[in-house]
Amino acid sequence: MKMFYGSILCLLILACRTSLPPLPLLASKPIGTDPAQVSDPADWCAGHDLPESMCSKCNPSLIAGFKESGDWCAAHGFPESACPSCNPMSAPTAPARVADPADWCAGHDLPESMCSKCNPSLIASFKESGDWCAAHGFPESACPSCNPMSAPTVPARVADPADWCAGHDLPESMCSKCNPSLIAGFKESGDWCEAHGFPESACPSCNPMSAPTVPARVADPADWCAGHDLPESMCSKCNPSLIAGFKESGDWCEAHGFPESACPSCNPLAPPGEGLALADWCLEHGLPESKCSRCQPDLKAVFQGANDWCVEHGYPESVCPTCNPQTAPTGAEQAALEARVVRFRSPEIEAAAGIAYVSAKQVSASDTVDCTARIAFDEDRVADVRALVPGIVRKTHARLGDQVKAGQVLFELVSTRVGDLQAALTAARQRVDTAEANLARQRALAKRKIVADRRVEIAEQEMAAARAQGSAAETALSIAGASRGAATGHYNLVAPLQGVVTRRPGMVGLLATPDTSLATLVDTSVMWVYCDVPEADAARVATDQHVLVTVEGGGGSFHGRITWVSPEVDPRTRMVSCRAEVANPEGRLRANQYARAHIETGPPGRAVAVPRAALQRVGDRDLVFVRIAAGYYEPRVVTASDNGELVCIVGDVAVGDPVVTTGAFLLRTEIMPGSIGAGCCEVEPPARSTGER
Repeated sequence: MKMFYGSILCLLILACRTSLPPLPLLASKPIGTDPAQVSDPADWCAGHDLPESMCSKCNPSLIAGFKESGDWCAAHGFPESACPSCNPMSAPTAPARVADPADWCAGHDLPESMCSKCNPSLIASFKESGDWCAAHGFPESACPSCNPMSAPTVPARVADPADWCAGHDLPESMCSKCNPSLIAGFKESGDWCEAHGFPESACPSCNPMSAPTVPARVADPADWCAGHDLPESMCSKCNPSLIAGFKESGDWCEAHGFPESACPSCNPLAPPGEGLALADWCLEHGLPESKCSRCQPDLKAVFQGANDWCVEHGYPESVCPTCNPQTAPTGAEQAALEARVVRFRSPEIEAAAGIAYVSAKQVSASDTVDCTARIAFDEDRVADVRALVPGIVRKTHARLGDQVKAGQVLFELVSTRVGDLQAALTAARQRVDTAEANLARQRALAKRKIVADRRVEIAEQEMAAARAQGSAAETALSIAGASRGAATGHYNLVAPLQGVVTRRPGMVGLLATPDTSLATLVDTSVMWVYCDVPEADAARVATDQHVLVTVEGGGGSFHGRITWVSPEVDPRTRMVSCRAEVANPEGRLRANQYARAHIETGPPGRAVAVPRAALQRVGDRDLVFVRIAAGYYEPRVVTASDNGELVCIVGDVAVGDPVVTTGAFLLRTEIMPGSIGAGCCEVEPPARSTGER
């Protein structure tokens, strides 16, 4: 019987084992360890917290494969190895991004300022600080293999060059300073930066944007499809046979059906011929370049044959600079300068010339007014020491240049007038004593009805007169700085404020009168700076604006605030004077020094900056040279703001453009009107009316 029941029990156990699913294996990861980290930020499903490539919710087609391999969590419906509940994983982190686009070594994928391959001199300092990866030969904190960083991004660029407010560094169609009527709309839509008064999405401080660039220009006027706005030789609409070739080379825009490099929507090109009238101007001879017979002697016969020739001056009669002078079109001189492209004859000559270039940087900057300035004493902190009572100087206690404190004795004097006042004070005191005794006696007698009350009144009047005489003498002595003791005639002059003695004409034996200045004291801890603002810029200057004062001759820079703006224009200089207060705790500023003042007239923004060595002067224009390709340099006319060794510029130069520093002067000599140059390179003349270069 026992064997029968035992057999039944074994059969039941066996049946249960075959019907129940197998128990899942325990995770091999020990308890308390951190979740695994996914390495690829792109492979992450933020909605379900697991890799996108394993998410069975977003990709149901994956379920069968996971079930077949035994990697399946039936309780939650995810792969067991990446189940957000059973085996959670950490979301991937994106590599740190470098802020400055110019500080990036594209060859080694780390900041240029930390690249030990390009700058071997940095290795020792990184090793000494313990920030070194011996395995890869980079700083550990920026090692491309161990701690990769993301390349910096440049600010978004506006597409339309016409839609740009250069004064405030944002699109003109969004500039709330130039168009206050837009403010209400931006505030209503929630796109508003209260701190700076611009739309939040285009705020020059919070979300800076890069100025638009002018589209590249096509050289050959004949190679232009006016119907589709791209070169005829690349127009896939007019020449469908070109499509296969562009697609094969990877130069194709599927969205618009044009080559990507010349797509009218994505990468617009400027039609040929635009602006040639501006560039067609000879700076050296003052007439259109296409008619300049000095620069192009072969034109002489053409104009002589047309009977358009000035024999006296050797120019076409119709544009002779002497007989029929022409006025250069607006912007023609700038266009002519920028059209004089410099090209080296060979890479070897370019290398021998020692041309060096750096990338233009983006820096914080503000709208400024630059002007000349003059340092002066704060007139509220200047004291002129004089003797109010005539006397003879007997002793001096301060020399020229001494630093004195308020109340410190400067001069000792002797005066007969002070002696008289001291004697009068002594007599007044005795008179007061006598009057007090007489008043007390008269009151006692009146109380006993021996004298009339009139006698008491007379005694009181005498008492008041004696006290008034004494008070007057004390006041006079106090003003003069004399003591109230014996009638010696001596008195002292003290410093009315703390400062330095800048003048001291007073000397022993000098007769000091109220008309005689004995010393001048100045508190130089705060100085005044008088700025001469041009009349055209005066409307932009207001009180409480920040000003940076740079003293000539290496005197340093100082910060201050505008406290006063003159209500009139100087009729002789046409300048408006304004005054700033500048702290001078170390006494480095001196009165009557000359300086340069940079008054910030607008909110902080972003600007393009280049080293001062890149800036060259041609006539009355500043320009820089941009390296377009190997041995190929274009001059760009810019407006520069003086700001030390790094100069802010406005012009056709964008952040990241390579601008020439070393060798810029050599390139300048090549494009100067009338210059024979150095002979090592060629200068391309402005494009002719035929389109040749």
